[in-house]
Amino acid sequence: MSKISFHVELDNRVKKDGTQNIQIRITQAKKMLRVSVGASVEKKYWNDEKKEVRKRHPHCPQINTSIKAKLLERETTYLKGQFGTKKVTASTLQKQLKKEIVGESFLEYSRTRASKIPNPSTKSTTIAILNKLEVYLKGKDLLFPEIDYDWIKDYERYLVKLGNVTNTVHNNLEILKACYNDAIRSGVFEPEKMSPWMRYKGKKAKTSRTRLTEAQISQLERLDLRPGTNKFHARNFFLFAFYMQGMRVSDVLQLRWSNIVNERLDYTAGKTQKSRSKKIIKRAGDILNLYRKPKQKHTDFIFPFLKDLKKSQFTPEAWRKKIEAATSVINIDLLSKTRF
Repeated sequence: MSKISFHVELDNRVKKDGTQNIQIRITQAKKMLRVSVGASVEKKYWNDEKKEVRKRHPHCPQINTSIKAKLLERETTYLKGQFGTKKVTASTLQKQLKKEIVGESFLEYSRTRASKIPNPSTKSTTIAILNKLEVYLKGKDLLFPEIDYDWIKDYERYLVKLGNVTNTVHNNLEILKACYNDAIRSGVFEPEKMSPWMRYKGKKAKTSRTRLTEAQISQLERLDLRPGTNKFHARNFFLFAFYMQGMRVSDVLQLRWSNIVNERLDYTAGKTQKSRSKKIIKRAGDILNLYRKPKQKHTDFIFPFLKDLKKSQFTPEAWRKKIEAATSVINIDLLSKTRF
């Protein structure tokens, strides 16, 4: 691996306040990477020969001490890497220094947060959105202070160029916003000013759901389907969910006889992890009676799409795929027999 050299210099770009950033230039194989040390001065205060701030600057001692400490630490890390199994590159040193000066990694925090999400579907969606973000970053890290209003708008434009519809763009940014705000609440990061997400107003398109009429529901109820077939179960499943105030498919799939208590349905909603209790109306109860058996167990699923599978034997991701597969079967059987 080629040698790495370090130099302290003044950034050529002049900021609005007339100062220029002091930065460390890390060079390896003629490739140069630069990162600010977190301080800036006017050019008249910079001694280019000694690579330090002149004594007449009011904060000369503090800034020069900080420069030397950061430079020494990078050089020490590099030398240790020369004798270790894991070699240190210029890019690695740049990331380490940038993290020290600017702050924690948004990507690293968001990945860790995603890994702890209990709901498999939400977890999978969050990871997919973070993967998309990493493609945009092209291998670079993203630190919390780098996320400002302009960055959010740039990423929004990128998502639109990918062909994402309005609501997909909105949902992607909402996930990133949730990660950012969660870090603030947990004390991992504290913005100097107000959160850039407070200034950003994302667009969301109105969606319209096609609802079945009473006549269509009656037609579905009257369908002559052979008992025990998938189409028979799919029709009953759909009607039960409809009668129970539009329960989520994943929640109905996982209902067991133990969820029925005193003519009520008590369960935990998979998406929100909140307890729910609903009165079982007569038409829903009539469907349940179709599936009651003399020797059934409280642990048996009410509807047969998951058969006798045990959730404890699967990882959260594998169980999510079982739910998706069962949902697909129900949709296919409904569509093949219930066109109005």
